[in-house]
Amino acid sequence: MGAGPDRKLTGIQRAWAARAAVALEEEAAVRATTLAKIAKSWAAALILAVALAASGAAFAQSTNGGGGHAAAPSGPSASGGHGPGVALGADTASSCDVGPSLPTLPTFGEAGDGVKALSRATESYIRNCGCATQACVADALDKYAEALAQVTPRLPPQLQDEANVVAQAARRVRAARTKAEALHALHDAIVIIHKDVELVRAEDPDHPRLTRGGDFVAETLNVASLALEKGGGL
Repeated sequence: MGAGPDRKLTGIQRAWAARAAVALEEEAAVRATTLAKIAKSWAAALILAVALAASGAAFAQSTNGGGGHAAAPSGPSASGGHGPGVALGADTASSCDVGPSLPTLPTFGEAGDGVKALSRATESYIRNCGCATQACVADALDKYAEALAQVTPRLPPQLQDEANVVAQAARRVRAARTKAEALHALHDAIVIIHKDVELVRAEDPDHPRLTRGGDFVAETLNVASLALEKGGGL
């Protein structure tokens, strides 16, 4: 009889303990959820701050020019004598007036890379400066040939006369009485370069990089031919 109240009290204590444990678990879950929300809010705020900072920097750079120069529009120069049409920026117009700006090449390294650099610079000048007259094309090719002469001695023997081929084409273009004659001169030069490239391939077919110099020169002559064909005039 005396054990009944004790057992009842023990049961009540167990019930309260279970309820307390459940309450603690619920409180812990609520705290974890709250902390997770706070963490997400801080992360979102940090991302927003970084985005705002980047946006501000981009705006400042676009407003101040970023310490550099805006790209000049491509097209013929209205004042440089290279053809009518779109006016260029001052820097570009000035460079167009003096001819292609060719890089100074080292005397070491692969010669094909040097020819590529000279070719790309000449092609860029012809395209961006509206170089579409016989006089302009001839002047550009003269300067190109002069620079090529510093590189071609390091090319395969069959391609070492490229500079002379380009120089001769420039002379013929300048002296041509019609656009057709000038285009024919460029076509003849391209044919000669292609024949020289084929000679290199026939002798050493396992090393295609040996012909890169000739391929770049032929491409530049073709760019000049297309420009002259679309433009024309003396």
